[in-house]
Formats: sequence, C-alpha cells, structure tokens
Amino acid sequence: MQHFELEASLLDHALTKYLKAAKQIDEENIPKNVTNVKGFILRIIYRHQSCTVKNILQEVSLSPSATTTALNHLEDEGLIIRSRNNNDRRTVWIELSESGEQVAKQMIDNRQQLVNQLFNHLSEEDKKTFFELIEKMMDEYTLKA
Repeated sequence: MQHFELEASLLDHALTKYLKAAKQIDEENIPKNVTNVKGFILRIIYRHQSCTVKNILQEVSLSPSATTTALNHLEDEGLIIRSRNNNDRRTVWIELSESGEQVAKQMIDNRQQLVNQLFNHLSEEDKKTFFELIEKMMDEYTLKA
C-alpha cells in the first residue's frame, strides 16, 4: 500500500470515529426525531441565521427532493419556520424556531465538547497548527465540494 493510501485510510478512520462519537453524544440529549440529516440541516440554518433551500443545497450532499422532504419534516416538528420573500414570492426563507435553535445549539455544544476531549492532551501550539491546516484544506480553492 502506498503512503498516500495509508494517510487517506487514517483520515477516513479518524473522521468515522469522530462522527460516531458525535452521534452517540447527540443520542443522549437530542430528540430522537432529529436524525443526522435533519441535525446537519439545522446546524446549516443556525450558521446562516436565515437562508434559502439553495443555500442548504450548496452544503449538503442530498438531492433537492430529499432536502425538501427533510425540511418538511423539520417544519412539521416545529423546528424551522418558512416565510416567503415579499419582493419575490418564489423565494422561501428558512429560519430556526426557538426549539430548532435550542436543538442546533445543543448539537454544536456536543461537538465542541467532543473537540475539547480530543484536543485536551495537545499543546496550544499543536492545536493552532492543526486548525491552521484545516483552514488551509477547507480553502475554497483547495477543496471543491
């Protein structure tokens, strides 16, 4: 096996463990009806404060119909609010309800708790270097999604 294949395998393994740990923490304090996909969408909306379906589609790897289905469920569950743009009735704005914001904040807090645990044994310099590298990797010119 070539060196880069080992690195890809290691990164894949680390990300899988992180996602599994995040899911376990969420299962302890997030409502059961909030699936991984719904939670991901809630966190996207939280980050944007108010957004359109197009904004969400730019960040998820779901089809438009699957995204709309998840948004319908989130609305039925009282976690999001949809409103039409007064200037362009075709545009629908999506924002979090109070309960949706609470769930999104809890999920973000869960991930912060996990990151704190993961990085607890690293020096401040190592943490700084790690996050600088992550930012460089996430640069829009480096990683196209």
